[in-house]
This record gives sequence, structure tokens and C-alpha cells, in this order.
Amino acid sequence: MNKRDAINEVLLTLNELPLEVSDLVADIPIAVLVDREIEVAKKKILAYGWNFNTLLLSFYPNNQDNIVVPTTYLSVKPTEDNPNIIIRDWKVFNKVENSFIYTEAVELNVVDDVLFDDIPFPVANYIVQHAGLKAYVDIIADNNGVSLRRQEMLEARMEAFRYDTQVSDTNILSQEYATNLMNMTSL
Repeated sequence: MNKRDAINEVLLTLNELPLEVSDLVADIPIAVLVDREIEVAKKKILAYGWNFNTLLLSFYPNNQDNIVVPTTYLSVKPTEDNPNIIIRDWKVFNKVENSFIYTEAVELNVVDDVLFDDIPFPVANYIVQHAGLKAYVDIIADNNGVSLRRQEMLEARMEAFRYDTQVSDTNILSQEYATNLMNMTSL
């Protein structure tokens, strides 16, 4: 699913005409609103960390012996091997030594922001359904329609979780799996 298809799907949810091939999103106020809703939903949903956007990366100290983390990541967390690390002002901070100074690389789990067109279909559909529900509540607010769209969003969420579980090498007995599952089900 590409971004334009996603915008059109939400527009149809709002009983609006879809964008024509020649239409620019910026020229149609309701399409701008829908695009913004999709971006907000995308960041919110991707921030939980799915198999396709969670990476284990090594970060190296700069000339001042600080490890600076790019601000483009949605989330940066320490590994289980380094529980005393936190991120402050987008720099790696050691809570035990109370210091930003590092002499060697540190591995961190990062959740990357992914372009909408690169998101696997089940997760993209979940994002679209989430954004569509939010837009529907904000603009139309019909109780019957809200109930229907909420059900569609919950079904899309279930399909996204199913997809993520199928493509990951998951041990359901691990603490990491249980923590991720609890975080994702609280959406």
C-alpha cells in the first residue's frame, strides 16, 4: 500500500471523493488533514517496535568521547547487557558512572521510522484504520460508524500482530516477547 492509496482509503471512510491522479494532496484541505492523521498514527504505531523496524546497532564515541544518537529514531533503548544506559539529550549516558564519556562502542536497540511505502501491508493497513478511526471521530462522530470503524481497526491490529509474529523468530517464553506483547496490546 502506498501513501496515496492510504489517503484515499481514509477519504472514502469520511465519505469524501478519493484523490484523482492529477490532484496534489497540498491543494485539498481534507487530504492534508488525512495525511497528517496518517503520519501521526504511523509514528505512534511504529514506535512500539515491529520486527521490520527494530534494529540492534553499535554506536561509537565521537572526538569528545560522547556517543551521539541520531534524532531520526523513534525510540532508543539499552540492550539487556547494558541496563544502566539511558539516552539524555540524544547522547548515551551511564547511570552508574553518572557520565556521558565512553571509550568504546555501545550496542543499542533502536526503533527506526520507516517510509510509509516501505511498511508491510498488514501494519500499513493497521495505521490506515487507526488514522481513519481518528479522523472519523474528529469529523463525523456518528456512534454507529465509530463502532464499525473501531472494530475494523481492531481486526487490522490483530492481522498486524499476526504478521509480525510470523516473520519474527519469537520465543513466547522470553521476557522480551512478553514485554513487547504487553506494550503492543496497550495501543
